[in-house]
Amino acid sequence: MEEQRQENEEMEIDLLVLLQDFFRGIRKFWWLVVVLALAGGLVMYVRSSGYYTPMYRSEATFTVTTSTSDGSDGSYNYYYDSSTADQLAKTFPYILSSDLLTDAMKEDLGTETIMGSVSAQTISQSNMVTMSAVSSDPEEAKRILESAIRVYPDVARFVIGDTKFYMIDPPNLPDTPFNQPSYRSSVERGILIGAAAGMAWIILYAVFRKTVHRQEELKQVLNLNCLASLPKVRHKMRRKAAQSYPSIQNRRINPWFAENMETLQIRIARELEERKGKVLLVTSTISGEGKSVVSMNLAYQFAEHGKKVLLIDADLRKQQLAEQIKAKGAAGLSQVVSGETDWKKAVTHLEDSGIWFLGGTKRERRTAAVLSSPAFAELMEQAREEMDYIILDAPPSEGFEDVLLLREYADGVVYVIMQDYVQKRRILDSVSVLDEEDGKLLGYVFNGVSGITGGYGYYGYGRYGRYGRYGKYSYYRSYYGNDAERKTEDAKDEQKE
Repeated sequence: MEEQRQENEEMEIDLLVLLQDFFRGIRKFWWLVVVLALAGGLVMYVRSSGYYTPMYRSEATFTVTTSTSDGSDGSYNYYYDSSTADQLAKTFPYILSSDLLTDAMKEDLGTETIMGSVSAQTISQSNMVTMSAVSSDPEEAKRILESAIRVYPDVARFVIGDTKFYMIDPPNLPDTPFNQPSYRSSVERGILIGAAAGMAWIILYAVFRKTVHRQEELKQVLNLNCLASLPKVRHKMRRKAAQSYPSIQNRRINPWFAENMETLQIRIARELEERKGKVLLVTSTISGEGKSVVSMNLAYQFAEHGKKVLLIDADLRKQQLAEQIKAKGAAGLSQVVSGETDWKKAVTHLEDSGIWFLGGTKRERRTAAVLSSPAFAELMEQAREEMDYIILDAPPSEGFEDVLLLREYADGVVYVIMQDYVQKRRILDSVSVLDEEDGKLLGYVFNGVSGITGGYGYYGYGRYGRYGRYGKYSYYRSYYGNDAERKTEDAKDEQKE
């Protein structure tokens, strides 16, 4: 019973995840639905107008009687009964489509081809027939119909005997095409088809997305410890300002983010101490999962604990940390390795946070040459002697060999996984490359957690969190200080903004 209950819960969660991915797909690809709908409407309009050929139908209604001889004077009596009606219904379509009738009409019209078609409908249980001719020329349609009426009795004589038509409505000359297109309905049909194609794409996106929503999903496929779960932090965008990373140096940051970062730092410090190591490498599967956020805040946490920590921006393809920590103009690894400057001169000490930073702003293309050079190895050896901890903000592991070159200098590796961001198979492929027998892979950080996930619950992202301006939690007070100090700091922050 317990196993059945767990299976039901997992099925409910999977359905909920699928529904969430579907609505995420709508938010992400709504423009695709609109574009396909408009394209479908346009295609159907062009098709209706560009390939349209007006066709005209001429019709005539008459009754048909057959004849029989009484055998005395050779005269014929025309009559109608129910058996005749049944015979007409069966033979009329056959005769109209026969080569005999076609050849007779060609001879009657004096043409080699008939520019149209003839059809007929018989009213059930009667001898009334409606014959019609269709052609792209209205006059031709009438001529074809008149010819069919003239030659039909002679052709039908070999099948049902002599026949005679009694005209009720003679052939008319059509003045308007019978197949006038409905552009509105065509456009509407195209819009529906295009929108359906867009929605089908979104459904496929939701079905095959296969991202990680819960820690339990990783436990099933990864033999790694979860070092910490960091709550999702929403940023308030400011005008004419670039997006900034969440930082524990910001007193208005979500306090639960800072608390979990401290937990992460304590666990990593313990792991490195057991290994008697100093160098920590932080990476992820792809860009955008928050590895630089984790690297930066870990450096801040080590510095708050009185450690001399060096943060190195080793993601030479992007080089964004210098701007985030306000160290613009600083020299990076490329300048140090090339011999342009000494690494001690290139390192910037940030008094506000207490960390040392090495990183530039110029993007490097020849990253492998820099990271595999003897100069970089010498830099790392000297930095080990000077620093308590060295944190390498590495590039993403998928598709780049840089992280493997940096891994040789690391004593521990932390892998950052953003919730609902990357497919599980891609995470597994990247982790399998990093997870060697030396045990350097310490675990992963589950980043950007929203909702009740990973045991941390849901925490508000307002200015003071969900627990109000004056929370009762000891960490909250220790982090913000007393009430007067907090008000003073908040006022300073607002003035800076």
